[in-house]
Amino acid sequence: MSNRRRLIFPMWTGVRLVPWIQRLAKHGFRIAPSRIPRALFITVSSAVGEVLAFMQWFIWGFALNQSTIESHPIIIVGHWRSGTTLLHELLACDQRLCAPTTAQCACPSHFVLSEQFAHDWLGALLPEHRPMDQMPMGYHKPQEDELALCNLGVPSPWWAVAFPNEPIPDSDYKELENVTSLSRQQWIRAWTTFLRHIQYEHRGRLLLKNPLHSYRIPLITEIFPETHFVHIVRDPYELVPSCLHFWKTMFDQYGLQQATCERLEDEVFSSILAMHQRLTDTWDQLSSTSRLRIRYDHLVQHPIRTLRRLYSHFQWPGVADALPKWEAYLIGQQDYQPNKHTLDNRLRDRITTQLAAVIRQYEYSSTGDA
Repeated sequence: MSNRRRLIFPMWTGVRLVPWIQRLAKHGFRIAPSRIPRALFITVSSAVGEVLAFMQWFIWGFALNQSTIESHPIIIVGHWRSGTTLLHELLACDQRLCAPTTAQCACPSHFVLSEQFAHDWLGALLPEHRPMDQMPMGYHKPQEDELALCNLGVPSPWWAVAFPNEPIPDSDYKELENVTSLSRQQWIRAWTTFLRHIQYEHRGRLLLKNPLHSYRIPLITEIFPETHFVHIVRDPYELVPSCLHFWKTMFDQYGLQQATCERLEDEVFSSILAMHQRLTDTWDQLSSTSRLRIRYDHLVQHPIRTLRRLYSHFQWPGVADALPKWEAYLIGQQDYQPNKHTLDNRLRDRITTQLAAVIRQYEYSSTGDA
């Protein structure tokens, strides 16, 4: 495991230096001895990143401040492991759309300066495939913008990946309804500034994927009233074991602690229920023309049909141009085999009992059978 871990570029490498030190201090510098080299590497890279961020500001600061967001974004929401990445990558094939990349989200304070260098020279520091599901990785691949927020120093529950044995941090930053007005404005400014910087040299309608945005629909529609939201759902009998595997892998590959995972199963169930409740409370506040819910199994079984349905519902242009790109992507993925996870009777019974409302609302079988 340790040999494999050394080959993986830490996701926090592009974090701002002062927020990084503050984050370590907030968690009492509780770092596992085996992860100290990782923390030191991130610290050194962060210091170098501050120099690059200054250089970017010096060269492009005025132009970046003048950059604008082209139009209201498209945002994919839904729980982790529900198919958000697959949908994100398929939609990103459309050249009219602009998805934040791994390079941009990893180094949000200096990617205008360093993005091309990362693409050309640092690809070997990323694994060829995502460790949790073997999907291809690369600096050019679409990435979720919560990573960018973390690396800009914004509080985020996503920091739980780095400190898996601590209580989930920054829980108020899911909805941002219980933070101070100043903190809320700082979050909005950090997020929209990052999006404007992407649009400085990458035009097209922004296409974002972020499970935590599932909690933020009211806030996002205040900022961008014409946002289109796509919610993707997955059978809980597949979702839960996939989530358990996902978080264990993330903790191992990117965490600063040796995860005990003592609370992990409870946290996964709590997360699914909390996100389901939040979406139930906010989804119908959106107009029917600005929201659509799809199923992961439909996307996998009938990808082109599902994508056509999205374009038709939202009246997005460009299906004819996007079609060959989708087909090429799917041909490239035809040998991909998703992970198979065992579901014992105890876990199956817990899903049946505790996630009954989710199963019922999304019309999945209450026994987990196809």
